[in-house]
Amino acid sequence: MLDQISAGATIKNSPLSLIAEAEALYGMGCRYYHYHARNPKTHEQSTSNEIYQQISRSLQQRCNEMLISFGASRNGPEVRESIRRFGEWERISQSSIPLHLGGAHFVTAQAAVELQLMCEVERQYGDLSPDFIGSEGFSGIVAEYQPSDRLTETSLETYSTRNGADYGRTSPLIQFEVYRNTIQARQRLGLFHEVEWVQFPRSYALTRYAVEHPQIRLGGSGQLNITLLFGFSPRLPFPKSYAEFKQVVDAARTLEYDLADPGVKKRHVTVSVGAAVLPEQADDHVALLDVGSRREQKACALRRLAAYAAQPGSGVDVFRFGMEDTPYAVDTHDGPGGRLRLAGNLELAEMVLDELAANGARIETDHDVIFERMGLNWVKQNLFFEQRQRPLGQPVELWEERELQSV
Repeated sequence: MLDQISAGATIKNSPLSLIAEAEALYGMGCRYYHYHARNPKTHEQSTSNEIYQQISRSLQQRCNEMLISFGASRNGPEVRESIRRFGEWERISQSSIPLHLGGAHFVTAQAAVELQLMCEVERQYGDLSPDFIGSEGFSGIVAEYQPSDRLTETSLETYSTRNGADYGRTSPLIQFEVYRNTIQARQRLGLFHEVEWVQFPRSYALTRYAVEHPQIRLGGSGQLNITLLFGFSPRLPFPKSYAEFKQVVDAARTLEYDLADPGVKKRHVTVSVGAAVLPEQADDHVALLDVGSRREQKACALRRLAAYAAQPGSGVDVFRFGMEDTPYAVDTHDGPGGRLRLAGNLELAEMVLDELAANGARIETDHDVIFERMGLNWVKQNLFFEQRQRPLGQPVELWEERELQSV
């Protein structure tokens, strides 16, 4: 079973089966679909935009109120070969596809490899604490730090399958330019900003850096979704308590404000959370819940995270589950830890819905309410207006010194 999961054998690759599953999830209340392209013949991750476009077009036709998210932390032999032939932009090129041509509302622009920017910052300035990242002192690093062009083999400290954390030979400067071009592409398309956190506080530091840097301006359109992948790495471990969970969520929320103007909301930040726990580590995270209606009951990582997200005041907008993160179920009533078994997205959805309902959380499916809550209406009303003034596709200028109305 572990071999099947590690090889990705349990992940659907056929467009027909993927869309059929997506329709079933849509019927259960799912309104956010995160997708990494895989070659349907080899089952390897792919940089083929045609594959992304095929899935997106079908989703938009059959699940027309589904928000679509494309992944960017792609890896594997076919991805590495594409990057070798065409350059690092291949990893994130799907960010420049217009929505009506098979693009996505969101693309996770902050791929794991880009965190090497903050690794270089740490070598120059020392370790970065969450308190320092949220202080005026960090503004000095944003202004002073210049990414180097030194090529190095990039490998991050992550919990991953074999070679899963190996991202090849690149430099901080290349990653800076790719990140900047990604955000500019999203701006030109009038689409939305999303990043993934996999190493706290490094991910926090890079997002703050990108928000503040004048050549990047992440979230400059007034909206930013941050996905927290708990358990992905030793630097963002799965939380042992609700308090640990809240520390990371609350840090993400601070990015609604600039360091120089902490009293003025500049962008609307939403938070997605996911349990990225390898099956080998699943038993380690079976523990008693410390909050909610099932407090003191034993639960697996997925159920524990769902219980945390369902609490009033959790700060969570989107709960993420599925084959990329936890492609298994843990029957906690069997033995001291739990019995591990394969599970697909539909069964995982049932588990999540059960835990959310038990804690009094209601699933939002109204498209207009979701757009408002995610801060997407602000982008539509403002960025789209700006684009109509530039019919030939000139870059949209970012607004300086403006206040974002709370939504």
